[in-house]
Amino acid sequence: MTIVPPPPKPFTLSWTCLQSEPNSPSKSLPRPQNTQTRHQKTFAQAVGNICDIPLSQLPKPCLKGDDRAIQIHDDEYEAGLEACKHNLQGRIIWPKRSNLISVESLKTMMSVLWKDFKRRGVTSIGKGFYEFSFSSIEDMRRVRSIGSWNLSPGLLKLFAWSKDFRPSLQHQATTQVWICIYGLSQEY
Repeated sequence: MTIVPPPPKPFTLSWTCLQSEPNSPSKSLPRPQNTQTRHQKTFAQAVGNICDIPLSQLPKPCLKGDDRAIQIHDDEYEAGLEACKHNLQGRIIWPKRSNLISVESLKTMMSVLWKDFKRRGVTSIGKGFYEFSFSSIEDMRRVRSIGSWNLSPGLLKLFAWSKDFRPSLQHQATTQVWICIYGLSQEY
């Protein structure tokens, strides 16, 4: 008894940028008929971090003095504050001449250190500052209780999330230093 496999089903390649040439076989294959016409994105649009929002959905700006302003309603602002209650902010202090890392590399490092936690996220907010989001307040408190995390070679200093935090206004006023003083009595 011989089993003959069914013929392969035709496929379509919807990203024209991946098609090798205009007369490629994928173009000649029949496309499935859809009752709805969908806007097909290019590969770059599909993997890009671009979100097309119609202008009609954006709030209308107004003028306040010489500046443009957008009104944010109190209930939307309160919802934003509520969403940030599980967040921490932090800064990585790097030794001189060390290589900086990407956000993805930092996420990988944190997933090793914080493997017991459910969902967590990392966002760069500029000038070496990051925002860390957690799915529960318990996870956030456990991470916060340690305060500093050794990233070898850097040191991640965490602090409580605060509203209206601007990395560009932060100034490094203190630093942690370890010293060894020889001959110092035990009580000191």
